[in-house]
Amino acid sequence: MTCCFAPAKVRPTFSQRACGCLALPHTVNPPLRVGKKEHRGFTLVELLVVIAIITILGALAIPSINAVMGGAQLTSGSQMLSDQISLARQTALSSNHDVEVRFYQFADPNMPGEQANSPSTGKYRAMQAFEMLDSGTAVQLGKIQRIPSSIIIDSGAQLSTLLSSSQQKTWTTSDPQVSLPVFGTSYNCRVFRFHPDGSTNLSPPTSQWFLTLHSIGKGDALAQPPANFFTILVYASNGHVQSFRP
Repeated sequence: MTCCFAPAKVRPTFSQRACGCLALPHTVNPPLRVGKKEHRGFTLVELLVVIAIITILGALAIPSINAVMGGAQLTSGSQMLSDQISLARQTALSSNHDVEVRFYQFADPNMPGEQANSPSTGKYRAMQAFEMLDSGTAVQLGKIQRIPSSIIIDSGAQLSTLLSSSQQKTWTTSDPQVSLPVFGTSYNCRVFRFHPDGSTNLSPPTSQWFLTLHSIGKGDALAQPPANFFTILVYASNGHVQSFRP
């Protein structure tokens, strides 16, 4: 006869009963299998594709960036010129003297085709105001004001009547030619004056007197303004200044 004995029931100890814990069979979890990570870099083909995309995007963006920068420089130069002309008029009113506005044409040797000793090969790219004393002496009212190098004042009579040959500066003993920084006396000069009552010496006063600024890359002495330009109009009868831009 085979006798089967049931396993003896294990009674919990006093400490186990006190803490409410029972001893549980010990189980062993199987070890987790962690896969090995693969570190994979770019292939040569992928790198070339990325470079090609960056190159295409750059080629498309550069013209837009240049246009934005050129527009900003045109606005900056035109605003500076307009402000300086208006300031010259205000000075004439307050000082009770004529104030002469001078526009300078000089050559920049860093620009192709321009020769430092030949101002006619250069561009109109600066202005300066002078108070004319009763003795005929001209007193500088400030430093020469240059517009950005990429912007010029068109020298043609079609776009800039203030730079016509009738406005050529005549030097005298009491008002000799002044030397400009860097360029000396190698420059051409066109002028007009504000009177103490705010009017100008521009004649005939019924004509339109204006300047046109645009990018140097569009050329000079143009028959028609380019797509992006800035015109400064001076009313001869009262000296008021207005600006126009398409």
